[in-house]
Amino acid sequence: MNTIAERLKHAEVRRSNLLLAISSGVLLGFAFPPSPFYSFAYLGLVPFLFLLVRLETVGSVLRYSYLSMGVFHLITLYWVGGFTHLRDPYLMISGGLLLVIHPMFYWLPILGGFVILRRWGEKAFLAAFPLLWVGFEFSHSLGEFSYPWLTLGNSQAYDTNRIQMVEFTSVYGLSMLILVFNVLSFVVIRNLTNRTWTPLARRSVTTISLLAVLYLLPLIYGVMRKESFAVSSGKTVKVGIVQPNIDPFEKWGEGFESKWESYARQLSILYEETRRLSADSLDVVFWPETAIPFYILLPQNAEFYNQLKHEVDLGGTPVFTGVPDGVYLDSAHATPTAKWIPQAGMFFEGYNAATLFKPYEGIGPVYHKVNLVPFAERVPYAETMTFLIEAVRWSVGLGSWGKGTERVVFSLPTRSADTVLFSGMICYELIFPGYVRQLVEEGAEFLVVVSNDSWWGNTSGARQLSATTVLRAVETRRWIVRCANGGISGIIDPSGRMVQETEMFESATVSGMVQAEQGKTFYVRHGDILGWGSLIGGLIAVAAALAVPGRRREGMQ
Repeated sequence: MNTIAERLKHAEVRRSNLLLAISSGVLLGFAFPPSPFYSFAYLGLVPFLFLLVRLETVGSVLRYSYLSMGVFHLITLYWVGGFTHLRDPYLMISGGLLLVIHPMFYWLPILGGFVILRRWGEKAFLAAFPLLWVGFEFSHSLGEFSYPWLTLGNSQAYDTNRIQMVEFTSVYGLSMLILVFNVLSFVVIRNLTNRTWTPLARRSVTTISLLAVLYLLPLIYGVMRKESFAVSSGKTVKVGIVQPNIDPFEKWGEGFESKWESYARQLSILYEETRRLSADSLDVVFWPETAIPFYILLPQNAEFYNQLKHEVDLGGTPVFTGVPDGVYLDSAHATPTAKWIPQAGMFFEGYNAATLFKPYEGIGPVYHKVNLVPFAERVPYAETMTFLIEAVRWSVGLGSWGKGTERVVFSLPTRSADTVLFSGMICYELIFPGYVRQLVEEGAEFLVVVSNDSWWGNTSGARQLSATTVLRAVETRRWIVRCANGGISGIIDPSGRMVQETEMFESATVSGMVQAEQGKTFYVRHGDILGWGSLIGGLIAVAAALAVPGRRREGMQ
């Protein structure tokens, strides 16, 4: 009888644990764009905290946390493998591996919290948990394995009032706010359900009041800040955006007898739309990432380069575009990602790049993408993981890009005889707040992001990246121009408002005004104080818990 009762109780506990783990994953997943339920993030970790404080073994923590984070990933990142079109096997494999492996990264803050919980008790664990999580998020934006796409603060991009605080804290301040709110909510719910507190007890009222302050204060500040935010009366730049909506696989020649036939078609579309925009006396026109999908800057492609320069000169309008760039290297200087070219007898290093073509001028600075998508664009730490390089070359000609090492600030002369400075980012780089901050710190007066989000079809991916643009605009108080091959393109002002926006998978052109801003926010001036503080504080807390056993107390009162 006791055995049966014990089995039933064990099964009930297991069902309860599964429900808690899955509930957190679902709440967190549906907090992210394009879902409108961003407030789910403020309670998304409460079920998981209830689960974690009842688990007794490291193995159970690993299993249930993997389940919870796995559900979170499936909801937010289901699109990464291009499973909606099934056109590239490597894309599907790499996307599938991301969904399987990346949830394990969250074991780091969770196991750190579990160590503190078991050694020092629940109160210490709850105090340290926000530091551990935000410290992990910040550390996950460093190095070549970085993938900060799921930073919790990113879920709040649609809440344009509360996000105004990020000009001081960056997106990690939003994450910290969400984590603290989850912890306090857990404390309130746990103590009220356990009847340790009564609804009108002093501790209940104090904690609930604190929750109200945490939720309302950023809202009040944001409303006031947005209303008082005045666009500078400084230099104005009239910009144009070309969204050609070219099939991302056709870009590399798929479906054409010759890849050069595909390239010629794409250039003709870009030229035609740019001529139309140039008639409006614009200061600059933007084309998307790898809008020119071949190495037009190399001498052997001089015919295409001369045609491009003729179009730019004739229109009288500078063109900023994504374009592959490359250099030939001898064996002594070849990098692990360089390809051997038998015809040239040399190695060749290719870069995902962007540059500004000015009328009647030669080639200016060429920006080589610095933050590359792990495995999709480059094997992380390729110098030591050379055995993987050949295995991860996309069938469409991407993969194994060289890694850029320098940020570039472009100088743009305007028709009003002003000169403004801007920096360009390429797609994935937008999700790195610290990198974008550095561009502004080095003088960029407005920002541009060129991308090719069509790889993943009409899914959440492009919408999530577009939403993240809003956070970067508010952090830096810079206008940002988005130019995407198949959408979403548009203009975002420094308060995070989408001034103009295209739809996905439509051919479109956009023209509008941006301002060249020169002021610098607290975040731009001082950097990731919160990120570094959380990382260091979390590490110290775990190290101290391992070194100094504490007296564990049951419950948080």
